[in-house]
Amino acid sequence: MSRMAKRPSRGYSENVSTTIGLVGIILTKPASPFLRNLIRLLLEFLSGPPVDLGEDLGKLDRNVGGVAVQDRGVAIANLVTRSQIEPTGIASPSLITEDLKAMDLDLLARLQKQLSSSSADSPRCLRALSLARSLLTHPDSTENTRRSIVDILIGSLRHRADDSTILRLKLKILGDAAMLSREFASAVVAAVRPFLDSCDNLAADALATLVSAAEAHALCADREAGDKGGGELPLIASVLNGDILISLASSPIAAVRSGILDLLVRSVEGMRGDLFSRHLVIRIFRSLVMDLYPLVRRRAVDGMIALLRYAGGGIDSLDVEHFFDRAVELLKDEAEVVRLVAVRLISECGEIFTASQQGAEHSDQMTMIFVQLGSMARDMCVEVRYEAFIALGRVRLVQENVLLQSLSKKILRAKSGSHVESSVNGTKISLQSAAGIFVHGIEDEFYKVREAACRSLGKLSISSAQFANEAINLLMDMLNDDTEVVQLQTLQTLCHMATCNSLIIQSKHTQMFLWLLSDINASIRCKARKLLQLVKLPDLVTFTKAIDSLITNLETFPEEEKDIFFVLFFLGKNHKKFSTKVAKEFVKKTDLSCGELILDSPGVAAKLVLIISSSFFNEQRTTDIPAVLFSYAVPLCGRIASALRGAISQDSLVAYLCSQSKEVNKLYSSAGPVDFTMFDFAFKGNTLDFSEILTFPEQLQDSSELLNDEIMHSIKLNLKTIGEAWPLIKSHQLHKVRSLLRDCKEELETIALDVDQSACGFLDFVSLYIEAIHLIAEVWERCLSTGSHFMGMPALDIKLEKLDSNLKRLRNAFCDLQSDEECHVLELTLLSYAFRLTEIGVHPEPIFAELKSIILRLEFLCEGSSNLSAFAKEVRRVCNGCTTDTDFHPHVFRKMVELFYPQKVTYSGRFKQKKAEVRVIGNDSENPLIFIPGLPVGIPFHITIYEVLNNDRLWILMEMGKSINYVFLDLSQFKGSEAKRNQTLNVPFYGTPKAPSFLLKVYIAMECPDDPTNQKRGQGGPINNLAIISIENNVYFVNASNK
Repeated sequence: MSRMAKRPSRGYSENVSTTIGLVGIILTKPASPFLRNLIRLLLEFLSGPPVDLGEDLGKLDRNVGGVAVQDRGVAIANLVTRSQIEPTGIASPSLITEDLKAMDLDLLARLQKQLSSSSADSPRCLRALSLARSLLTHPDSTENTRRSIVDILIGSLRHRADDSTILRLKLKILGDAAMLSREFASAVVAAVRPFLDSCDNLAADALATLVSAAEAHALCADREAGDKGGGELPLIASVLNGDILISLASSPIAAVRSGILDLLVRSVEGMRGDLFSRHLVIRIFRSLVMDLYPLVRRRAVDGMIALLRYAGGGIDSLDVEHFFDRAVELLKDEAEVVRLVAVRLISECGEIFTASQQGAEHSDQMTMIFVQLGSMARDMCVEVRYEAFIALGRVRLVQENVLLQSLSKKILRAKSGSHVESSVNGTKISLQSAAGIFVHGIEDEFYKVREAACRSLGKLSISSAQFANEAINLLMDMLNDDTEVVQLQTLQTLCHMATCNSLIIQSKHTQMFLWLLSDINASIRCKARKLLQLVKLPDLVTFTKAIDSLITNLETFPEEEKDIFFVLFFLGKNHKKFSTKVAKEFVKKTDLSCGELILDSPGVAAKLVLIISSSFFNEQRTTDIPAVLFSYAVPLCGRIASALRGAISQDSLVAYLCSQSKEVNKLYSSAGPVDFTMFDFAFKGNTLDFSEILTFPEQLQDSSELLNDEIMHSIKLNLKTIGEAWPLIKSHQLHKVRSLLRDCKEELETIALDVDQSACGFLDFVSLYIEAIHLIAEVWERCLSTGSHFMGMPALDIKLEKLDSNLKRLRNAFCDLQSDEECHVLELTLLSYAFRLTEIGVHPEPIFAELKSIILRLEFLCEGSSNLSAFAKEVRRVCNGCTTDTDFHPHVFRKMVELFYPQKVTYSGRFKQKKAEVRVIGNDSENPLIFIPGLPVGIPFHITIYEVLNNDRLWILMEMGKSINYVFLDLSQFKGSEAKRNQTLNVPFYGTPKAPSFLLKVYIAMECPDDPTNQKRGQGGPINNLAIISIENNVYFVNASNK
């Protein structure tokens, strides 16, 4: 093979394969000095082929990281092969380890020899650098090896006579080393400092290496939730004084100017703007913003944006005005990337002006900014138009006549003149420039521009009622858009306007979104129903059309019953007068004389939900609704309570309906006080027999058991002790928290030896609670600690999953929680989801949906949002404020998490726990079940369930590796009472693998009906999230051929 070949030839590849195979054969033989020397010689061949000096750095980088790494990995794998062979006479693993160490030492020695020689030829240097890159990036390389390579590379930089390509490659590898470990940053920064004075591209490469060190610091700072532990940026600032910064910013090489801007922007974005003089940084940005090269201009504008965004309060108003003037000039720049960042800079300047100015002067300034941004709505670049409409939504206090003009291409009559003057530079702009801004937006050929225009319309409608009324016409037209994304955004905007009380629906608008209830897209149907839930309908005719549309929706999509019932319930609550009239019409058209009503009809079920909702929140109107309808609604209680997502418990709903029924009122008068025992309903066809659901207090008195006061007192003392852990958690004293919780757990284990059945539920609740607090302490330390403590992302995700599982079980597996007890668990759940939002790169929308669902339940329990805790109020505010991914900033949620502090809760301790026990009959590790690969095998289970209600949904989960099989449990087949039921059944398992044996993990889980945001319809498994209510059991299998 020629020494100047650009890539390995076929003959070379065959030689590599042959050599690696030979190494594998040798390594299966007894070790000897001769064989070790032979391995060393063979590995010299595997260190990588030479490359052509004519290749560019990108190809060179790929070649350097390619063959050498792969072949060395195969050779090491062959060494490991020998370590796994244990016959007499074969080398031991310790000898193999010595071989690997000797090989590394030999490679390092040859590397130092080749790089330290000033007379080394280029191919040999490239070969050596290929080896250095391979050793640095190889996962099996030790820190000592990497440190030695960095020292060798730094020492070789003294030979400035080397080819510039070699020097640039050395600098790049050192930059990669700084990214791999922060420990190398100090030496790397000091080594590349002399290259900043070069008058060629070496200065740009040196700057890139410094930026790599800064990125390494930023990544570590993000992981540690703070940058107090890092020192790279101050170290870089120490080698870059003001004179060097000005010299680099004045370099004739564009790459150098761009590199220094990258470094300055990163320092500002990392909120370390104090590293360099603020005046000097602004001076450099201002000087390069009109650079000849577009990418340099764009990066200078990025720096200005970063200064305004992260240090806006500390910037002089004259500098902000200068930034604004430059941004206005750059709106006419030829380069699209420059116009794009100019729009962003104007938007940021507008935010500063809003915070610093008041009165008419402020309004004129913001109006001019609005008009200037609107002029970019017709730009030739789609990205610029998109950014312009996003920026328009952020402008506040614009003159109303200008806002109205933006909705119409027709020139409107101006009330306050036809021009507006800037208070910054005296520029006058015609208000006619704003004509039809949003018309152009919603007619744009690119859907992302139309989506951005729709989003901004919703934000601006909050500031002007007249603008909101006019904007509705445009938004209703956008519901006919042929892109689902735009339709969804339009519905979201209308929902946002309705939430802010700026949406007034007229009769002509209603039909335009009611037809979306029949859309083929489930997401659009869901959004349309949400809008219908929020709006105030103008008249009875419109209300009736909406109800008929929902009934049709229910008949067409019965699987969406929960969501439709939820909308009907709140639609009736918000339109009580209309609902009462619908109830009277329903009674007139329905024959109730027989005392029965067919509940299978979707229309009947929907109208019953609507009717009872109108009276549930307003007892004074109960007399307007025929009492018999409350009797017929009782069988629907389970479905209604499930649809309301926990906002109203089934117990409360049944008790209310029965109290309003005439039949129950008659029984009250004849039998005295009555308590309702839930879920023991008896039916005759579709008619409810009330006599079967009534239990009198004297019957309950004999079966009740009193809790042991002494045991309960001990458990409550433990809960009080656990409450003392919160100050320790917030002060990051994790070791003390662990010790305190461990003591509480040990004491509970002692109490459990003497506890009676009545206190078992409370004891299990506290045990789960302790585990949840321990997990919260671990995650708190990870997300909010400013020290050196670090937990990897996989470990953090595992802990968050465990925490979610525990909290779901606390919420769903324990009955009879008091409102303050449930509120406390819900706030812990809010905290759990907030932890996820503190991470970089998380997708926030599903988490926001979970948070909003929990907030809804909290508001109901607390009887209004005004009684929420400060933490819950902040979560509610942030969720409502973050409407898009661009509004999402993890540091906001870190501050929000710090607000959490639990309120004191007095636990009643009268808990009933829903739990299950599953046992595999006749199976253990000594007596496995026999299977044939590919064929189903039956598993005999004996399952016992406690305190599980008839409407609960239980599943058997059978887990093998990463796959999970779900089997639904039919509770009607279980024998016994609700307190304890059992059943023996044979469950088939279809996924038998081709293996001599395998292990199956089995446990029982219960669906959580109050978690509607993670539904998995159509997958053959559970609809909602699951809470595990049993311990894990192992099922052992053995192949029939191996038995």
